[in-house]
Parts: sequence; C-alpha cells; structure tokens
Amino acid sequence: MRDGYRFVGFQYELTGTLYSLGRIPRCKSAMLKHVSPGHEVLVAGVGHGTEAVEASKLGASVTAVDLSETMLAHFRRRIERERPPAPIRIVHDDIFNVRETGRYDMVIANFFLNVFSAARVKQVADHLGSLVRPGGFFAVGEFVLPGPGWRGVVQRINWYIAIAFYSATTEAVFHPVWDYPALVRGAGCRIEEIEYFSICGVPLYWSILGRKEPEGMP
Repeated sequence: MRDGYRFVGFQYELTGTLYSLGRIPRCKSAMLKHVSPGHEVLVAGVGHGTEAVEASKLGASVTAVDLSETMLAHFRRRIERERPPAPIRIVHDDIFNVRETGRYDMVIANFFLNVFSAARVKQVADHLGSLVRPGGFFAVGEFVLPGPGWRGVVQRINWYIAIAFYSATTEAVFHPVWDYPALVRGAGCRIEEIEYFSICGVPLYWSILGRKEPEGMP
C-alpha cells in the first residue's frame, strides 16, 4: 500500500496545532461529549490519534483506521505514552475495506474528507455513514465552508494555504472547501450540532455532528 504521508507525517500533529493556534485539536475532540462508556467508536484517517485516545479514556471501544503506516507508527507511540485504559483496535487498510455496516455508535472523520476529489468525497462520506448504527452519530471536523465578505476571504486563505502544502507533499487533491454539512446529510444523517472554532472572530474550523436516521424514518 502506498504511504502518502511517508515524508511529512512526522510533523502532522504539531503543524496542525501551531497553524490553527490550538483550534484543530479542540475541533477533533469536540463531539466526544456524546460518547459514553461501552460505545463503539470508529476513527477514519486516525493520524496521530488525538480523538481515538480521548475516546478510549471515556470508556469507548475504539477502532482506528488509516492507510498510512507512517501515521499509525506515530499513533502507536502515542498509545505507549498515554496508555489509554483499553486496547485500541488498529486497522491498516483503506476505509472502503471496513465493511462493518451499522456497527458503530459514532464514526469520526476529522480532517479526512478534505483529501479527496469531488468525484470521491461523497462516496467516502456515504460509506462512513453506512458504518453508523441507526440512531448513532457521524462526526466531521473540518475547515469551515467560506462565507461572504472579508471573513470568507480569510477562510479561503486559511484553507488554500493548508491544501496547497498537503497536495504538494502527499496524495491529497487540491480543491475548494467541500460542503461538509451536505455530505453528512447525504450520508443519511440529520445535523444535530455544529461547533465553531474561531481565530480573531473568524470561524475557521467546525465540528459537525450528524445523527443517523433510525430505520423506517423518511
């Protein structure tokens, strides 16, 4: 399997924290307040594993999926440092090879959907939605969809700096910001909550929580 983060994965967590002035780590963990002991949680594109470790500390049974062995090596070292209370199941594979339909109480995709092209991102979101049990949650942390005016200009600049770097150094695709709430809804989930993370009054990141519609609901 190709490892798109082989040469830049080491700096992923630190760079994101510094670039966002600490907002990205907060965004990643924002919706864990809906996790309870015994919940089954899947983290797609786990990276260095901020939210996976925190979910384990809350008593969840965590499955962490990533295609990059570089990222998983950093994640394993984090597990050794922080020693979460329960073993975390690590899956080194493409997310499409995880076919546990309707299993998870929460599926988390933080700064994961933004690596895909327009032709692929909806397929990925829909697949992730299929892994959520009826009544469960689909949580997506991402760059805010730019709005009008000068704030929208700042939001676009913030996104394009990030995607320019990662499209040049990894297999991420260069593209505008996707409409992540629409992707969550398209995956069969009703938007229940959105939490924003701002710098100098400009919302730059958001954590979107969708709830999977119970079977039989329109």
